[in-house]
Amino acid sequence: MQTSQHTYEMQADTVDNYSYECSSEIKYDSFDDDEDSNNDSNTFIEIDYDSLITEDDTPVDNFYCEKQLRLLPGSLQHSWDRKQPYIVAADVGIYDFNSVTPIVPDVFLSLDVQYASDIWLKKNRCYMMNIFKKPPELIIEVVSNKIGGELTKKVDKYENLGVNYYVIFDPCAHILESTFCVYQLVNGEFIDITPENKEIWFEHINVGLKVHHGEFENMTAEWLRWCDAQGNILRTGDESAAFEKARADAERQHREYEKARADAEQKRAENEKNRAETLAKELERLKAELFKYNQ
Repeated sequence: MQTSQHTYEMQADTVDNYSYECSSEIKYDSFDDDEDSNNDSNTFIEIDYDSLITEDDTPVDNFYCEKQLRLLPGSLQHSWDRKQPYIVAADVGIYDFNSVTPIVPDVFLSLDVQYASDIWLKKNRCYMMNIFKKPPELIIEVVSNKIGGELTKKVDKYENLGVNYYVIFDPCAHILESTFCVYQLVNGEFIDITPENKEIWFEHINVGLKVHHGEFENMTAEWLRWCDAQGNILRTGDESAAFEKARADAERQHREYEKARADAEQKRAENEKNRAETLAKELERLKAELFKYNQ
């Protein structure tokens, strides 16, 4: 896989207010950059953000993928302890510095960036690399068929974007026998770093991913989940609430058990005391009778 080296801050400063002339007809995930490559890379004109397609309301997916794509951003936003700003999003377009054709990954994570104050401005509606001045650190694709190009054209595309990590999750094994694949960018090229146990820790991002069999929103399946360094999954808000309820119920049951045990112990002690007092009285009575008999 060949790629050109990006010097992102220099390029971002150069094209922050300029780009190639944009066509009003843009095909998502078409990966056809021939029009871009024919332009002179040193010739820029002012960006017409209004001509860019930032949403087209065309996604069609199955129930599982819809849940998976909500699960990943939702659980990270709820449970990740990162203090610095970041953006995690599903089905949001990314515009490269010198491309008029966006690519729309299933999920991406970009660190040390934040949403603009006016999110309704056209240029703030999706991930413009000439505004954020960097590619996302991590991109995830969830495979739902055999024609998405996740192992071919998308690998090259994300490599050329300069994405540090590219993760492919294929729950139905359409294109991956192991259902899980991870690439890392090294010296401008992706290398396969797929772990055998379907769990990986991204040291520089301080978060991990793992394939976890379980239930999410009443659907039992294998899910791609964020995890901490010990492999514990990062929960959604609903999962945290359910976990806290179960923990509180367990603690309540434990308190009830301890109270019942204490009550039983107290009752046993009282019974022993009563029995001892009864025996003592009986002994005194017998002694009295014996003394009377001996007189």
